Amino acid sequence: MWKDWLAFSRREQYGLVLLSLLIVLLVIVRFLLPFLADPPEIEMISDVKFLTESKYSVKMELKTKSSGSRGKKEFKFTTFNPNTVSVTELSKMGVPSYAIINWMKFREAGGVFRKGEEVGKIYGIDQELLTLMSPYVKIPVRVANERKEYVDIREKRNDRNPVVSGKTENASEIGTLIIDLNKADTTELQKIKGIGPVFSQRIVDFRNLLGGFYSVEQLREVYGLSPGLVDEISAYFVVSVADIKKMDVNSFSLRKLKAHPYINFYQAREIIEYQRKNGSIANEHALEAFTSFDKAALEKVLPYLCFNEKNRNEEQKNEN
Repeated sequence: MWKDWLAFSRREQYGLVLLSLLIVLLVIVRFLLPFLADPPEIEMISDVKFLTESKYSVKMELKTKSSGSRGKKEFKFTTFNPNTVSVTELSKMGVPSYAIINWMKFREAGGVFRKGEEVGKIYGIDQELLTLMSPYVKIPVRVANERKEYVDIREKRNDRNPVVSGKTENASEIGTLIIDLNKADTTELQKIKGIGPVFSQRIVDFRNLLGGFYSVEQLREVYGLSPGLVDEISAYFVVSVADIKKMDVNSFSLRKLKAHPYINFYQAREIIEYQRKNGSIANEHALEAFTSFDKAALEKVLPYLCFNEKNRNEEQKNEN
């Protein structure tokens, strides 16, 4: 009976033979195909090579210029002010595109050129290009003298970084605009030379994270503000410590504590663990025993901390 299952009719036998021949033919073609036609990878490699050459064409152009042909390159410099020159004008002069991009970013961030050689600070403007460009750089005298005016104003002040409570210095004592860092919005901040839309927004954002400034020196912690710029603009600011928003360490959660720029996860966790084991933190002296707070870290964060402030206010109301 089992032989019946293995028996094939004449037509089925022909079909099996034909199918076997097709399979063999396909296998042979598969192995012979690489020898019969060029592999497509060759064209793909060519495309990759072309893209690679295009990607680095700007760098190769810069190397070619620096090899000695720069003096003969088609630079078409005309007199321009680096603080107002447009992208189109720089491009027509022959300035590399990536240098133009960095140039515009510098200005958008509030940067100002006060001397012709300061153009060399832009990434993509090397010394050789700067030498060719310098004779055409013209900066108005007012802008060039602003740095000296900043220094003169600061020298008139006895206190370089004043901290005032609820009041602002008389502007006539300094002879210039004075802005309270804890009250100013982005529009007011942009009245100060060197602070543009980007820096003004960063200052406000950092102030909101902190809860307010207690010193003008904290501007040095704002991302992107260089020490030199802070030195120049600090004479125009005061801070009102009465406007600082404090955190009650005994009522804030771990998530809220570590959200403050001056408190990291480990410090916030130690505060919560102390409260769980010992109850509320009575005062700042209790924090001195915390291993996660060194002296410097504690001094930075204390102006933003209070202890059971809510309970104390309720007790005072009850007594009254």
